[in-house]
Amino acid sequence: MSLSLNPLQQDILGAIRREERIIAARCGWGSGKTSALVFSILFISKWRAGRSSLLVTDTNPRYNSVLLPEMEKWLSPLGWTYNHTLRQWTDSQTGSTVWCRSYYRPGTRDATHNPLEGLNVTSGVCLIDECQTLSAEVAHKALGRLRAGPTPIMILVGLPVSGAWWVDMAETAQCQPMLYTSYVNEANLSAEWFEATKLLPKAERDAMVLNKPRPPTGLIYSEFNEEIHVIDNWKYKSSMSGRIAIDWGFRKPSVLILAHDDELGADVICAELNPHEVTVDELARLILMIAWPRALKSSAPGDRIWLDYGVADKAGRARNDQTGRSAFKAMRAPPPRGLGMPLRSNTDPIRTDVLNGIQRLKRCFGRGQYLVTREVWMKGERATGNSLRKAIYSYGWDNKEQPKKDGREDPLDALRYDCITWNWSDTLVDQRSYTSRAPLSRKVQVGGKGGRF
Repeated sequence: MSLSLNPLQQDILGAIRREERIIAARCGWGSGKTSALVFSILFISKWRAGRSSLLVTDTNPRYNSVLLPEMEKWLSPLGWTYNHTLRQWTDSQTGSTVWCRSYYRPGTRDATHNPLEGLNVTSGVCLIDECQTLSAEVAHKALGRLRAGPTPIMILVGLPVSGAWWVDMAETAQCQPMLYTSYVNEANLSAEWFEATKLLPKAERDAMVLNKPRPPTGLIYSEFNEEIHVIDNWKYKSSMSGRIAIDWGFRKPSVLILAHDDELGADVICAELNPHEVTVDELARLILMIAWPRALKSSAPGDRIWLDYGVADKAGRARNDQTGRSAFKAMRAPPPRGLGMPLRSNTDPIRTDVLNGIQRLKRCFGRGQYLVTREVWMKGERATGNSLRKAIYSYGWDNKEQPKKDGREDPLDALRYDCITWNWSDTLVDQRSYTSRAPLSRKVQVGGKGGRF
């Protein structure tokens, strides 16, 4: 098998040969960094034959949807085998193995269990993917596993965020970090893709394509402009397609009701609910005072906003210990106990990743895809609890480039669920679609006589 390596991938393999202690890469979308990790595994298997390595990412869904398919693509044809129980790859030629671990507990950002404990990484090599979703703690704990082998090497890759801890770690170790734009993989990405990224908000494209990270401070949805996104004298028409989006909260849900306006070419947020201390049944009754499923229009007590679709946080699928029902099931009950319609939840780990969803919603604001009626906006100003308006003007980044969570962001979470379900465009920046697919420049033989990579 021959591999074609782009400059990023060549640089990483070169750094491994030089036994650089910290190999850090901060790269744009589609740069081929995931493939770079797999190619590194192939090289390490021959270079330090018969030893074990460690591959770490943040969550099981990301490993299963991104890393595992990439490893199957390149490793399986070369005779590698995978033990699903141990989550361990083995090279049948050299006996080298790779332990694969996710750092956080499923559905959480909790790593108190330390999933790396007990591993003995005899090659002295650890590879960490998507560093922007992790803290330096994971590298420190992984380093503790590199005790039995030769020179310890950490290979750290992530997306362009300001204050990238892995870049700082490389510089502290007097290693040169690798900073690449998406154009490093230009031969494998279409001109149409690069052209499409120009539709992104400038700050987002600068960061994720051109590797110019935005500052870690400020409002997350800085694209929202009251003069543009708040509209006056808007009138609902019964012919408009209606949607509902729900963030369940803990007895503190947030509900947005939207209508698609064909004339504006936008989705208009025309009603909002942020009640406190309500059950699912009580929430349904509040919603039904404003909106009603179109399929049950004949039983409505009067004119309403007619709902055709609905989406909610997947957490609502959990069964309530007191009622024995999930929130989703409760909402399917006929009015007035429920909405009498099914709600969707998205389970795609790429879409449900909070940062990915935020970027998509930012893009929608930048394109004017979501608008808010003046009535909803003014009501939000006067609200004693949560509101979309308050969330827009308070939801910000922390000093680790992560969104601050204090409960005030719940209306925006509901809108994000709507966005990733109905306004996710695969023509732009789906990280699964833009890894190396075609030959580039330099060809390297894998395997063969002498086991040379």
